[in-house]
Amino acid sequence: MVSALASLQQFSRVLQLNPLFALSIILLGGFFLGKLAERVYLPEITGFIVAGLIAGPYAVGLIPYESKQELQLLTELALSIIAFTVGSNLLRSTLARVGRSVAAMATGHIVLSFLFVTVGLSLVGMPPSIAMIMGVLAGGSSPGTVVATIQHERASGTFVEQLYGVVAVATAATITIFGIVFSFTPLILGAEGSANTGITDVFIGAVTDVAVSIGIGIVGGFLLHRITRRVQSQPRAVILTLGVLATSTAVALAYGLSTLLLNMTVGTVFINLSPSPRRVMHSVGSWAPPLYAVFFVLAGAKLNPMILTQSTILLLGLTYVLSRIVGSYIGTSIGARVGGADPSTATYLPLCLVPQAGVALGLVLVLEDAPILTGLPVEIAGLLSQTISIMLLAILVKEIVGPPISAFAVRRAAVIRREP
Repeated sequence: MVSALASLQQFSRVLQLNPLFALSIILLGGFFLGKLAERVYLPEITGFIVAGLIAGPYAVGLIPYESKQELQLLTELALSIIAFTVGSNLLRSTLARVGRSVAAMATGHIVLSFLFVTVGLSLVGMPPSIAMIMGVLAGGSSPGTVVATIQHERASGTFVEQLYGVVAVATAATITIFGIVFSFTPLILGAEGSANTGITDVFIGAVTDVAVSIGIGIVGGFLLHRITRRVQSQPRAVILTLGVLATSTAVALAYGLSTLLLNMTVGTVFINLSPSPRRVMHSVGSWAPPLYAVFFVLAGAKLNPMILTQSTILLLGLTYVLSRIVGSYIGTSIGARVGGADPSTATYLPLCLVPQAGVALGLVLVLEDAPILTGLPVEIAGLLSQTISIMLLAILVKEIVGPPISAFAVRRAAVIRREP
């Protein structure tokens, strides 16, 4: 009996060292907990994060730290698809109709979310420099949750066009602002050697990185349009699309550029050049679910459940959630009125921005793994690492309360296509 138990334990240890075993746990655990979440009227993403939390190295340990590192490639590819999908919502025709109101609402959302989160977190004890970074992250939204809600409710009309536009513009602006602020992070936080770096040099470097990311994205979007315009087979469209996204992501990682901004530009350029983009978008959609599962399960695996017993993390997380919701609602409502949107949009569209997942999580994970932050003082590095737990806690809360709120707002303000 003892020998059999020892053999079983040895077998388990050998399996855990194989990244394919971790991948199987991610896909199967994510699938079943995602379905369970949907059974209780929660988004599938919530189930993915919980699956990672349970199977991660801080709980059961089925996904060890080494496996998380080995699966980083899939995480990068998932982020590229998220960014590409967001960019594909920036259609010229849509922005021509609702561009003024979209720009005003996105600006109000970003500015007041930043102010409320930065001030709120500073008041409860977070260093202002790190609170500002969290304020920038507050501008990110949850495109995946918004799309799923719209499709589930079978909604259409001007309200939906404005919602898609606000989410896309706010996400683009957040990625750009984050890229610039991120370049100043070592200087702001006092990393070793950063004192000798001039502010002007840092700013020029940050703006250059953003411009180069956009430029390469334009080339990538044009290339994707050219090589897919005559392709009729969806499997071939999958190969070509993933090939372009993988190439653009590799270039961004190799030269320290923004993978999110670059791939979002690819999506924007492609969707506006291609006369029939549906085939390519369907091909991306066929690959997205397993990659999203890997991304969010691994994100959940980064959350140490014991940290949630710390009153500081709970206080900071709750403050972030509440201040972002309040700031976003006020800012978006003001923007809607300034931009000439109707009163119904001013009332209900801000509610659709409550969920926050993919892009914001991707940005905070970029912050965690960036080599540019080496050399930080130990105390600051420890505080910065807490932002991962704060963001994951915030996403869990928002992905529980957000989708029902969004669905309510869409039903009240959009055109709903009823089944005959």
